[in-house]
Amino acid sequence: MKKRRLLSIAMSGLLTILAVTGCGSTNSSTASASGGGSVIKIGSVHPLTGSYAYEAQAIVNAQQLAIDEINAAGGIASMGGAKLELEVGDSQAGADTGASETERLISEGCSIITGTFQSGVTLTCMQKAEQNQVPFLVTVSNNVAMFENGFEYCFRIQPNADVFAHDFIEYITEIKTDDIKTAVLIHEDSLTGTDSGDIIAENMGATGIELLDRITYSASTATLSTEVTKIADLKPDLLITIGYFADTSLLVKELNERGVELKMVCGVANGGISDTKFIEDFGDTVENYLDLNYRFNPNSEKTEELLTSYKEKYGDDMSVHAVWGYESIYVIADALERAGSSDSEALKKALHETNIEDHVLAQAGPITFDEKGENVNAAGVLVQIQNGKHVVVYPREFAEAELIVGE
Repeated sequence: MKKRRLLSIAMSGLLTILAVTGCGSTNSSTASASGGGSVIKIGSVHPLTGSYAYEAQAIVNAQQLAIDEINAAGGIASMGGAKLELEVGDSQAGADTGASETERLISEGCSIITGTFQSGVTLTCMQKAEQNQVPFLVTVSNNVAMFENGFEYCFRIQPNADVFAHDFIEYITEIKTDDIKTAVLIHEDSLTGTDSGDIIAENMGATGIELLDRITYSASTATLSTEVTKIADLKPDLLITIGYFADTSLLVKELNERGVELKMVCGVANGGISDTKFIEDFGDTVENYLDLNYRFNPNSEKTEELLTSYKEKYGDDMSVHAVWGYESIYVIADALERAGSSDSEALKKALHETNIEDHVLAQAGPITFDEKGENVNAAGVLVQIQNGKHVVVYPREFAEAELIVGE
């Protein structure tokens, strides 16, 4: 439960031998707060304008919700009750803008930067943070290569594209029925879509399903008419789609208008299919759609509390992207408690030693990072739209309903 989590963070701080209330280095950002105490600034760089603004704002909202909870519970105990403060930067969906916003937030005293939803933008922001020796925690971005650069200050909680794609190959092999013989893969052409697309295309043979074609497009496209024409002509049993909310909505709108019949539609880390707004927009036409994605643990009491709190605060259902924004703040708070300082080196060390069992994620085991900064237990789950709701159907340890196929 939420109270238990806040208590565990506070107790961690009380056991810290050295409590620090000032800056530990030039990269540290603990500042005095009006009325006493201190403030630790956390930077958040996301595309708050443009086609990704819907998802990005949800991530920032969830971060603020987590910060409000932690501050209300007394702040960072090992630092004399220091409060957290979110400083927001708008990447405008551009790598150069994201990097400049990252640099601005660092110069304004942020101890750690989070972001940024798009892998290409995230990489430039990570590079900027690494150059400044300031920790960076990825909220949502799944490119594999960005964590192959030997960065010391960068961390990611979510599964990467490699994990998503291999989980998809494993799961689809397990759940497919005999009438699923052919497939078409369609994905947006950024690093996010291309990484998973490459792995899926290379490994589809292992599933026993023939891949008829691989279709790519720009996520900022205004139409997918040509692409849907190809799909309609090929008549695949299974459509595999990797994309964001806006472009996936275009795809489904076009499929519906053309009356394209498919036996199964399955997303892979799809920003549309796993969003509740997607169901609101398309209703019964997307019933039984599947998505292999990250997800909150549906069997946790803490998850139920979180979803309720988010809905009460923002008047909207919490998206899966937002959950990673929320969890990023608790990972940072845990590291600050154990470090007893917002000094860059101390915080980096504490993040490398993260071992959080009390979380809301659908993964087996604690949040803990390997030498590259990747969460070693990160995994995807298979979500299906059933009766107008998202439910986890696979793996069975997280399932809240039986998988529906062939209807």
